[in-house]
Amino acid sequence: MTGDDARLPRPVVAAEPVPGPALAVVTHRLAAAPAALRDPRADACAALADLAVLLDGRVVDVDELRVLDGRLGGADRAALALLTGWVALDPGLLADAGLRDVATRCGGLSRLVLPVALRVAEELGSLREPAAWTDDATAREELARAVLAVLGLLPSGEDAALAADGWRVVSTRHRRAVAAELAAEAQRAAELAKALEEQRAREAAAQYANY
Repeated sequence: MTGDDARLPRPVVAAEPVPGPALAVVTHRLAAAPAALRDPRADACAALADLAVLLDGRVVDVDELRVLDGRLGGADRAALALLTGWVALDPGLLADAGLRDVATRCGGLSRLVLPVALRVAEELGSLREPAAWTDDATAREELARAVLAVLGLLPSGEDAALAADGWRVVSTRHRRAVAAELAAEAQRAAELAKALEEQRAREAAAQYANY
């Protein structure tokens, strides 16, 4: 299958992806995420503004706050944005040379991470319940791969082809599309088998009538 469902999410910086941290660094970080990040009462907009200060001391202006607030509707999107921010604060990721390189091109860590949080939330929003992104191993890998891809990073030890293959294995949209295609093929096969059976029955009836 070669549709959009099979493609990795686009990075926020239009450039070739660079080597990043090991995938396990990100999945382990997600597994350790506090439950408060999935609380539907959490103020994701305020939390991301605080994150910008933590990352590089930048104070988010009013216009950017409006953008954040407007694009983070729904508990699923808010949770994904907060989990992406949690990943960005991981010491192993912050020390990664690839991340620092991409952040430099963006004008700083917060100017990279906040747009990444929004894009990840929009890419994966509504696909799973918020708790699944931390509690389910496949979901953690899907989110981890999405975060790295949108950051413009390749998991350590993977080239672009391997990263794309890994994404197809865990992508909820891709797996659903494959399942739907297989179901459609099975339906077509069943309809063909039924049509052939009916044709054979008609031919048998015609031969019997000619005796």
